[in-house]
Amino acid sequence: MAYTDAEIAEVKKAIQDLTTGNRATMVTKDGRTVQYQRASLPDLRAQLKIMLAENLAASGSGRRSRTRYAVTNKGL
Repeated sequence: MAYTDAEIAEVKKAIQDLTTGNRATMVTKDGRTVQYQRASLPDLRAQLKIMLAENLAASGSGRRSRTRYAVTNKGL
């Protein structure tokens, strides 16, 4: 499954927010509290690596070698 650029950007943003401390884990509004599971930095980086690798494999543009064939003629 290929991931969209938006999904990859979300993971990159989550990594940035986690490393800078901008990620909220609990929100309280009108007396209701919602607590989110805190993602770990290694898990997010591993997920990003998987997403990028799957997109590269799906696009078919990995490292490919160029094949060249020599054509010769004796001139007869």
